[in-house]
Amino acid sequence: MEPIVLSDKSQRYLAKAAGLGGPLNLLGERGLPTKKNENYKYTNLENILADDLNLAKSRPGLDALSKIKTELPAGPCLIFINGEFQENDSQLPDGLTITPAKLTGESTDLFEELSMSLAPYSYSLTVAGGKKVAAANIIHVLNGDQNESILTSLVINAEPSSESSFLEVFLNENEEKVQSFTLTKINCEANAKVSHTKAVLAHLSHTHIGKVKVDLARDALLYSLTFCATGSVNRNNLEVSINGVGAHATVNGLYTARGEQHQDNFIHIHHRAAHTTSEQIFKGIMDDNSRGAFTGKVVIHRDAQQVDATQLNKNLLLSNKAHVDTRPQIEVYADDVKCGHGATVGQINQEEVFYLESRGIQKLKAQKILCHAFGQEVLDSCPEKATSNFLSAQLFKNFEQYALEKLGSEES
Repeated sequence: MEPIVLSDKSQRYLAKAAGLGGPLNLLGERGLPTKKNENYKYTNLENILADDLNLAKSRPGLDALSKIKTELPAGPCLIFINGEFQENDSQLPDGLTITPAKLTGESTDLFEELSMSLAPYSYSLTVAGGKKVAAANIIHVLNGDQNESILTSLVINAEPSSESSFLEVFLNENEEKVQSFTLTKINCEANAKVSHTKAVLAHLSHTHIGKVKVDLARDALLYSLTFCATGSVNRNNLEVSINGVGAHATVNGLYTARGEQHQDNFIHIHHRAAHTTSEQIFKGIMDDNSRGAFTGKVVIHRDAQQVDATQLNKNLLLSNKAHVDTRPQIEVYADDVKCGHGATVGQINQEEVFYLESRGIQKLKAQKILCHAFGQEVLDSCPEKATSNFLSAQLFKNFEQYALEKLGSEES
């Protein structure tokens, strides 16, 4: 095999990383992802990322934080500004502790390695064993100057028989073109239950590349929800390893895009133990010239017998120019499993619109109802009702209101 020749941009990133004390072996071996990389087939980061790796140094204000706090579900908040924990502005629920901790371990993902090696701050949240911890909000404020990069690194350790729920929000308050690389690792020990919701609410000039990596031990339970309605380019990587017998993962997501937005979701679920289950549904709503991408792979490893796994991706296109690429995949190396997967792409069903009109509902309102119901199904699956209501409000503010106004102008 011929050696890979790194592009000028990849060499600049590598040199800067070396100067910051991060070896970044994967970057040196492969360079920044391009369309030639199968995992980034629909998102050419070589063209999207800033020309150089300049870590953000400026300390942001709290305008965005003060606005979002009035909308958040009630409960304790953990505040991070450019990855640094703000102890004086945060509240920890009983049973939850936070300590500085450097993340380690091997990675096959460049941006996971980037956050582990170069994030200036890294923390570990520990849920005490046997405790039921009150739902907590984790707020990341990501601000920097033009073309700067922000890196965050966080691990959540759920000890045996604990129960916890987290809403992790990523947002920024300025219009500068900034990129963020974020990593959240979740370790669910035996019989632990974790609900984790990730919401990307960054400015339309923001590029976000985030990784959520989860390990499930015996009889552990995960509920994961990924919500993306803003940002210029969002790439959400989610990797779940189901390692213990009896463990279960529900992995859902909703992504919307308008204008020239680009949303890419890359999901891997690994069943490594027998008698494990997983279910997955991701929905996308695309408008204008936006583009969406979904790659979902479920891998049933050898000796992982009696596994039950389902996967579904559904997409709604509101414009003739909107585009979505979807790749649901299942790899099975065991012989006693039950698996199913599928994908759909379509526009608003005009028969359903006509049905609602025949009941006295105006066409514009009928279209809004159908669009809202399509996305709300995913949000309603969230175990935390307050989180579901928060995301529903964000969906309206960041997408539905725009779509409604557009439909209204078309009607007139």
